[in-house]
Amino acid sequence: MAKPFQFAFLLALAIEKREEAARLISVALSRQQQMQERLNQVEQYREEYRLRLTDTATRGMRVHQWNDFQLFLAKLDTAVEQQVMELQRSDAQVEAAKQAWLEREKEVKAFETLHERHNAREGRREGKREQNLSDESASNIHRRGSQQ
Repeated sequence: MAKPFQFAFLLALAIEKREEAARLISVALSRQQQMQERLNQVEQYREEYRLRLTDTATRGMRVHQWNDFQLFLAKLDTAVEQQVMELQRSDAQVEAAKQAWLEREKEVKAFETLHERHNAREGRREGKREQNLSDESASNIHRRGSQQ
């Protein structure tokens, strides 16, 4: 009878960890997409506001209006910079999640290799056992035939 694979529990655990790492990649990618969309929105709003400033400036504006536009544009520039940093952080999180998944994948592959070797060894052992039984049976048949 074949021996059970002694690391079956560890293989199952490694597979669970790999699946969790894959889920974390999905979460990180979703966050990255959200950060990109927010950045696009802020950049679009900043561009629209600049166009409004240009349009208003061509029709004439007071100094305090100009200053207000400039202050608000500076705030929008800061918001864009902050969103770029958020996007960079989310990019790093995606990369870290991918690296973690690769580590879990290596672990699973190592246990799967051990499992395959175990199965091959058990198959050879079972084959030898069957060959011995077959040889013994043939020997018994031959011995009975020669005794008659």
